[in-house]
Amino acid sequence: MMSSLSILLLCAGLASAAPDTPALKIYGMDSKPISYAETGQPAGLAVELAHRIQDKLGRHDAIDIVPWARAQTLAEAGPNVMLLTVVRTPERERQMQFVGPIFTSRVVAYVAKGRLAALQRHDPGLYKSHAGARRGSIFVNLARGLGFNVTDETNSSEIAAKMLMSGRFDLWFDGEELMPGAMERAGHRPDEVEVALRLGTAEVYFAFSNGTPKELVEAWAGALRELKRDGSLSKLQRKWLAAPPEH
Repeated sequence: MMSSLSILLLCAGLASAAPDTPALKIYGMDSKPISYAETGQPAGLAVELAHRIQDKLGRHDAIDIVPWARAQTLAEAGPNVMLLTVVRTPERERQMQFVGPIFTSRVVAYVAKGRLAALQRHDPGLYKSHAGARRGSIFVNLARGLGFNVTDETNSSEIAAKMLMSGRFDLWFDGEELMPGAMERAGHRPDEVEVALRLGTAEVYFAFSNGTPKELVEAWAGALRELKRDGSLSKLQRKWLAAPPEH
């Protein structure tokens, strides 16, 4: 009984403390189905999850969908900024506080359908093929770290999809969960590309800029743990992601 009471008091304390902390500026990048704008309103897995957490904490901070590079710059500039969503890396841990993970991204390299065999005849490992990925993303860093020739960095996955399909580069690195939405927005069907390589997985988090009050970050973490325990996060993953979650 005492244990249950302690948990209830802790949750109540987090919820009551959260509204007294400064307003958060929350930014999501345009990456369907994780976060994107639909009829002028933010939508997606991370957006819906953030709204669920805010409901628990009694908060109503607005969510804006902006280019990733702008969101990252804002998060580095000052406190009380939250990003939807970020892959956690040692470099970013020096600049941000993380809550999660909220889902697992599968890192994939795509080529235009029917082109893989021809590319591999000239370059079996595809290391010399001209490649592209979203600017500032884990996809750029991972691909370059593995020795791939990333010649183009785009402002969005949609632009990367357009450039791949127009032959501006041969290899496109992105998250498997992001490809279908990017292709559709680029005016193409998802089946017009095929998987060339699978590079592994990366866990994705909510990220708060340094200087954001610790009690606010901890309140979000506590609410997320509750949504994991009651199965709400798994339901959202099944709703928004084509593949089942890995954890």
